[in-house]
Amino acid sequence: MRSRFSAYATGDAQYIYDTYAKNSRAAQSVKDIDDWGKSCVWLALNIHPSASNDDKTSSFVEFSAFYITNNTLCELREKSRFVIEESTHHHPLKQWYYLDGDIISHTELANIKRNELCPCNHYETSWQVKKGKKFKHCCGK
Repeated sequence: MRSRFSAYATGDAQYIYDTYAKNSRAAQSVKDIDDWGKSCVWLALNIHPSASNDDKTSSFVEFSAFYITNNTLCELREKSRFVIEESTHHHPLKQWYYLDGDIISHTELANIKRNELCPCNHYETSWQVKKGKKFKHCCGK
């Protein structure tokens, strides 16, 4: 899940497409993934604790992804299902792929004003240095 979020944050639509399970890829396109990813500024990912799963071929991950779109801070909370499949990279390894997910909530948290402290300063992310900038000089560019 973390690698898929990082791919959204860095604009790597091909990686996101490649990490869909085979049964889910037909309903996706790299262009649609890219368009959705570029419409947002991805800020943070929070993985929620979940009960252990004894199934070795599928697993669930519940997370919240925080992002900005149209000057609005949003939280997408989802319970995602992953399945283990043969790798698509021409070697005999198995790896986890995203099959589908149930959206638990999709909430607009705040409308961001240009002169407010950028919301990214409230989230720990490894790819962005926090600078204490106003929204208009940071993620609102």
